[in-house]
Amino acid sequence: MLKMKKTAIILTGVLALTAVAPLAASAAPTQHSAEQASKEVKQVSLDAETFNAITDIEKFIKLDGNLYTLDPAAKEVVSERVFDNYSKAIKSVNEQLKKGILQTKNGELIVNPDYQEIGTNMYGNWYWWGYALTLSDYETKEQINVIENTRDTSAFVFAILAAIPGLQGTIVPSAILTTGVSVVLGRLKAHDLGRGVTINFHPGYFEVTSN
Repeated sequence: MLKMKKTAIILTGVLALTAVAPLAASAAPTQHSAEQASKEVKQVSLDAETFNAITDIEKFIKLDGNLYTLDPAAKEVVSERVFDNYSKAIKSVNEQLKKGILQTKNGELIVNPDYQEIGTNMYGNWYWWGYALTLSDYETKEQINVIENTRDTSAFVFAILAAIPGLQGTIVPSAILTTGVSVVLGRLKAHDLGRGVTINFHPGYFEVTSN
């Protein structure tokens, strides 16, 4: 069973807009207020069944050497469709591990602080200011429970990439992992006022607001 631990590492400047390829950098204006940015993010659709399945499938995600695997036994507790979604999410994370964008250290999934080549492909089909992911109160509390139980944010990463395939291959994992488990938990708890939260993913970081 995968024993996920706390991941906390400072996001280096390579994930800032100034470090991405010229195409991505030139696409955004130099000055925008946070309020304007939050209004211009693109709402993404969430596969609720897949997202919420993290509570059942998390224990089947295992670190084998330096890459992650999904135990086929997970098919006994989730549908084949959900299993396939998580398989693709894990493959996406493994690709970033192979490229050196992410790395594992002492069994933890972390961002490689020495990686210095962020190309436009890291943004995938990245929208202007990023993406907004709205979670219900139930979905928010489920993710809080998983993070508290594992004391790690990598399960949160797998859940998001599995439920939103369009974010696979982007810098979203790095934005989450570098924030650290305590900060992620604090943001989700502080902003869930019984109506869930909205997570705004921007290039290199994310923010949480109340619904």
